[in-house]
Amino acid sequence: MSGQTVVRADDEDLPALALLRYRWRADEEGESGRTLQEFESEFRAWYTEHRNSHSAYLSIVDDVAVGCAWLFVVDRVPGPGRFVRRAGMLQSVYVRPDLRNTGIGTQLVRFIIDEARSRDLDYLMVHPSAASFDFYRRLGFCESGKVLELRFA
Repeated sequence: MSGQTVVRADDEDLPALALLRYRWRADEEGESGRTLQEFESEFRAWYTEHRNSHSAYLSIVDDVAVGCAWLFVVDRVPGPGRFVRRAGMLQSVYVRPDLRNTGIGTQLVRFIIDEARSRDLDYLMVHPSAASFDFYRRLGFCESGKVLELRFA
């Protein structure tokens, strides 16, 4: 989509990040429990506590935030050959429903892939929804056969 840009979010972008997250989880998924105002307040506190491990990114079209995603970086246990080992997890990728399939999500995820490479991460993983597997495969993600999960929630 022309006129679209992707930026790394900062403190000034917290209202837009909270609104996009709220729209997705509450409006689209039916999650309840907090009003938008309550969520934004608690989200701001969460962001303050997690800013060293979680970087937020926004897709902007005509000066309006229309999509977001997060890069969670975790330090891994050092090894003798590669002492600094870090991995990334792509989280909470979201594009407004009326703008899906326009290239916004692709540009957003490619931006984060480039960011992960520039940070010299060992790998970037994602837990896609069933509907988004093909999207991530087109961007180079593949099933590794190395991940197992034990779900508690």
